[in-house]
Amino acid sequence: ERYCEEGNAILSTLPAENVGEALVACRDKGTPVLAFNAGHDLAESAGVQFWGQDETKAGYEAGLGLAVVETTEKFCCVNHAPDVDVLKDRCGGFEKAVTEKGKPNFVQAIVNFSEGCDAWNESVLAACAPDEGKDWSTVGIFSGSNSACPVPFIREHPAVYAAFTDTSQEVYDAMSEGLNIIMAIDQQSYLQGYLPFSHLTLAVTNDQAVGNALIETGPHLVLEPPTETEQQCVANNFKVCGGEGGGEDSSPSTPDVGDSDAPAPDPAQEGEAPSSRTLRLTTDNTHHQFTLYLGGLVLAVGGFVLAN
Repeated sequence: ERYCEEGNAILSTLPAENVGEALVACRDKGTPVLAFNAGHDLAESAGVQFWGQDETKAGYEAGLGLAVVETTEKFCCVNHAPDVDVLKDRCGGFEKAVTEKGKPNFVQAIVNFSEGCDAWNESVLAACAPDEGKDWSTVGIFSGSNSACPVPFIREHPAVYAAFTDTSQEVYDAMSEGLNIIMAIDQQSYLQGYLPFSHLTLAVTNDQAVGNALIETGPHLVLEPPTETEQQCVANNFKVCGGEGGGEDSSPSTPDVGDSDAPAPDPAQEGEAPSSRTLRLTTDNTHHQFTLYLGGLVLAVGGFVLAN
């Protein structure tokens, strides 16, 4: 709370309830505050605007993607932080989806990345191995990819189906190899950082803000590996992105998943949460950035007019 001073603004993740209480205390003193990246539920309960990904929805999408595979029967959520709300939400959404699809055989594998891949593999094998008389094609695994362990495990068991909670070069390579990776989930971290900072600046300088309680940057579902140009664009923080005609422009870009042949449930027929097809319409990077940048421009122009 020592940052609750005039002229300051605060952007914070919400890993615990006491952080949300501190943000509310600052807001009540007149300091603009926003939450991002983690803690959507805590932000909602505290009445603080949140920029980021709905983790329950991300887990739900992964569950839908793995449950529609004809051979899958057992579903394993790999959890490296079982006491953290974000992981609870992901695995909870995952379990909800597979249960609703009539495949309720759900388990969790509790792992510790710091213990190394041998220990990671042992924990996953103990929890996620196929049921007696079955093979790995009956198993769907939902795991993070940003460690040295998950992708090599999938290579050792190529019949298994997998969805990853994040993106990485290792996942893209594995997709290109033809492994059964249904999707990787991109929460679009660059947007999570860039956009709330720009809006906090407007809040401090113009005393204006967007009224939405939740600004979703994800889940953006990557169903096939991005092109080399797209990967370079992301790696360079969108400073220079190659256009379709081979030229260069400065427009942010992320992989387009719209042309994938992967199956997706029809929510209009089944009354479910948005599928990977319809969800993309609400989380597509181009639409999202255009809308938010336009909103920022309107706020900036309004502030200029008021100031003059």
